[in-house]
Amino acid sequence: MMRMLMLFCGLALGPSLGAPARAQGAPTQIDAALLDLSARLGRSISLGDLSNWRWEQKQFADSALGCASASGSGGSALGYRFELTYNGVAYDYRVSADKTIVIYCGAVTGDASSAAETPYSNRLCGDSATDGPYMRSSVIFGIEAEVIQGFLNLRGRPSTAGQTLLQIPAGLPFEISAGPDCVEGFVWWLANVSGQIGYVAEAGDGAVFLRPSAPVPLPTREILNTRLASWLQELSRVEGNFRQQHAWSTDGVHLALPGARGSDSIWLYDLRNQSLRPQLLAFDDGLSTLLFRPNHPQILFGSESGALHLWQLDPGAESLYVEQLYLNAHAGAVSALAFSADGGRFVSAGEEAYTHLAGERKWAAIIWDMATVAQQALLAGHQGLIRAIAFSPDGATLATGAEDSTLRLWDANSGASLATLDLEAAVAALDWSKDGKRIAVALTRAAKHIQVVDVATRTVARSLQAPAATVTSLAFDQSGAMLAVGAREGVLSIWDADSFELLTTRETGAGVHWVSFNPDSSLVVASLQGRALAFYGVPLGSG
Repeated sequence: MMRMLMLFCGLALGPSLGAPARAQGAPTQIDAALLDLSARLGRSISLGDLSNWRWEQKQFADSALGCASASGSGGSALGYRFELTYNGVAYDYRVSADKTIVIYCGAVTGDASSAAETPYSNRLCGDSATDGPYMRSSVIFGIEAEVIQGFLNLRGRPSTAGQTLLQIPAGLPFEISAGPDCVEGFVWWLANVSGQIGYVAEAGDGAVFLRPSAPVPLPTREILNTRLASWLQELSRVEGNFRQQHAWSTDGVHLALPGARGSDSIWLYDLRNQSLRPQLLAFDDGLSTLLFRPNHPQILFGSESGALHLWQLDPGAESLYVEQLYLNAHAGAVSALAFSADGGRFVSAGEEAYTHLAGERKWAAIIWDMATVAQQALLAGHQGLIRAIAFSPDGATLATGAEDSTLRLWDANSGASLATLDLEAAVAALDWSKDGKRIAVALTRAAKHIQVVDVATRTVARSLQAPAATVTSLAFDQSGAMLAVGAREGVLSIWDADSFELLTTRETGAGVHWVSFNPDSSLVVASLQGRALAFYGVPLGSG
């Protein structure tokens, strides 16, 4: 796991050496910190020599750049905070945006990755829980679970001293019906095992005993098109303690979900693994939204506290990831994120933007430049929380949809407002057609649930009535031929993206809250109410 940022400050400026090599995507200001570190250690240090590094860009109160022992003067200053870890020592630096100020703020010696970690206590455990801390939960009430290996006791009460009612063998699925109870350091759930009701321990004493039941392996599939839509069927379904959202890596290999309360992890599925067993990347805070950076093994996610994090993934390594970026961006949870197609910029939204840029901060979004981690523009004007946001395919325009029942178009470089469309109801989701000519917009409560906006005329060109009243999500496939629409009534529908004729519908058995096509259009995936993820497709040879 990543370390927490630890700051011990003292002012010092070092002489210059030759510029060390800088990794692509890092802000150029990091060179000044590396130069000072090189001079301090008497050898040339590049990012490749570091075991870890991270940074934050922010507006500081004065020229001290937030370093407590440094003397500051003048007004506010835009700058960066860097943590560079070399040979087990984390060096804290502050650098102004113009690179004229370089402050060394001390070092933390030792294995910070373990020294800074604190024991996790499950956020599902109530105030009555004792003898903690408690381990994370990958299961939740309402789903099926199974014992990982050997046998697990089903007990009459949530205690290791409780009467053993029966022993549950590994691989036998059973229902988690209530809980948890956090007692004696163990996380307990009420379970129904073949009609016998009792308590099972999910985790405790450093060990995990339960996991969500194994799903049906995914079969080889056809690439979907409008002709094959009528053959669509559910192929598999996974359950777990995750939120009703998901994101695909550009190559379609990985699917990520933000963990729900008590899990506080990123659930990472490798689609090359037919068993659909996830890796859990722990994060000691609540996650609100996430997405992959296009063409990079990186996940950007927002937290319930309003911070943004960028993780470099290495799923095969012991550490799984390295945190490369932390931004204190918004007050309250991050409500929406989007990357430009080239991955060079991203935009974040929340209740209030933390920004040095001029404009109304309430309900605003921030455009960030990845190369410098600088705030490029502020999107201000909505009168309600932004729920959906997306770049146009060419990266020139941004579309935002909010609870104020408006869709707004913005210049993606300057942040200038281009158009405002007043709609019948709050916007739940939006997506650009692949040619950039249209935007499909889902409305939460309206007579016509789907609005198709013509970008050239900036008007609503089509209004469609979905098969169910409460549309929550929609997405075009990569070819641009199909549009998937999900509704809270548990209906998944597929539409022809040219004619907008309804091709087929499927009953999912639970409310659909997020829907997507995978990058090769062989799967339609729906995040469902009740902590489930359903995979739809057409087995190879069908149709």
